[in-house]
Amino acid sequence: MAIPDIQTLGEYNGISKVTANTAVAFTGSNAGAGFICEVVTNVTIHGAGGGTIPGTSLTADTLYPIGVKKVTIGGSGIVYVLHR
Repeated sequence: MAIPDIQTLGEYNGISKVTANTAVAFTGSNAGAGFICEVVTNVTIHGAGGGTIPGTSLTADTLYPIGVKKVTIGGSGIVYVLHR
């Protein structure tokens, strides 16, 4: 039996890093299924189904299994968006 070229073995199989002073949308095949904030300062998470969460309401280095439509960061935030 041949092993497929692409193996998606984990719950999340892709990672996008969003750094300071950027806004990145995650839609379609690039949809965000969760996120981890390394630095919560100046971060805003836009939920896939609507609404926003300010970074001040989040705990750094915590996995949040919440769908992400967009991440906006000013100043010094860092967010890792996880993909399925």
